[in-house]
Amino acid sequence: MKNYTCLILFSLCAWFSVSAQVVDVESFSAKITELPKATLLDVRTSGEFGGGHLPKAQNIDFRSATFAQEIDKLDKSQPVLIYCLSGGRSAQAAEVMRAKGFQVTELKGGYLKWTTKMKPLEGVPAVKHDAAWSLADFEKLTKENGAIVVDFYAKWCAPCLKMMPMVDKLAGEFAGKVTVLKVEADGNQSILQAYGIDEIPSFIVFHQGKVIEKTSGFREEPKLKELFVQAIGTIQ
Repeated sequence: MKNYTCLILFSLCAWFSVSAQVVDVESFSAKITELPKATLLDVRTSGEFGGGHLPKAQNIDFRSATFAQEIDKLDKSQPVLIYCLSGGRSAQAAEVMRAKGFQVTELKGGYLKWTTKMKPLEGVPAVKHDAAWSLADFEKLTKENGAIVVDFYAKWCAPCLKMMPMVDKLAGEFAGKVTVLKVEADGNQSILQAYGIDEIPSFIVFHQGKVIEKTSGFREEPKLKELFVQAIGTIQ
């Protein structure tokens, strides 16, 4: 019984140790500040890295044939803060690096989650922003139209871009019933602050001038359609 209890305690300690090495965006951001000498490692492809990355990150593609040789060049005396697009590759890379003696902390949700929290980025290609809304014009439109779905997005936000065709498809399907407003996060901070939007993609549903739903994060088309149904106040 004593040996069995020890085994359970050892397993729990190991589980908590690994769990503590996978942290959310805010904790990961804090670690970057607290550990200025840490290696901030992006293990996505060079193409993904070229589309934007965390400030001061270095890129070693986990799927490249030279990954093992490249990480051997890193300083094992310093902690490693690692991320990929959504967490899958970084988890595998972290396992390899821990086996080599590195102290590794993973970003839960990866680059996608980092961008939805609108954290700082570096190396994002310059893009032209859509025209900014004034808070007064935005609120006027929400009161003048009976059913509205507002899509808060950014051109550098991968989940936003993935959802955009679905939003456009549903806008056509509900034409004449639901008005779709697209509000780009960049340049519209007054609206984001007024409605407590701190993550993108986010959606607000208005019905007869009142907010009836506010949600954030990626949604598949059936779940997205539910917002349009809510806006018109009917069940289809």
